[in-house]
Amino acid sequence: MDPNDDPILSKRLKDDLSALYRAEVRIPSEIDRLVTSGARAHFARRGRWIRWSGAGAAAAAVLVLSVQLFRSRPAPPTRVAVAVIRHAGDTDGNATVDIRDALALARKLEAGSVKWTRWKDVNRDKVVDRKDVDAIAMMAVTLHKEVVR
Repeated sequence: MDPNDDPILSKRLKDDLSALYRAEVRIPSEIDRLVTSGARAHFARRGRWIRWSGAGAAAAAVLVLSVQLFRSRPAPPTRVAVAVIRHAGDTDGNATVDIRDALALARKLEAGSVKWTRWKDVNRDKVVDRKDVDAIAMMAVTLHKEVVR
């Protein structure tokens, strides 16, 4: 349709046409009050939901934070039992046979305070004596084949 084909209407004709098609609806005050209170109740419920969801989010944040704080603490140190392998000739119990073992056994022999143990009886003759001290000293100063070139 061409905009030039639209007739120009006078102001009085426009007012009469709009009055003819205008519908004035009167709403009783009781219905207006019910609609208004229903809308207020709806927005109040929505506000409560927003408040509760905010409180729930805050509680979840506190829970996550507390889990992270307790989780990031290092575990307390635990005691570990270490099995020490003792070798024959290791009289002082430091897991190595060296010249100090021979010296310690010799001093105990001179003091007369030697008790038989399988660690001190190196030559396995069921007697701890000077021969065991000599055997420990030889073990301490012996070079192994992988060390000697």
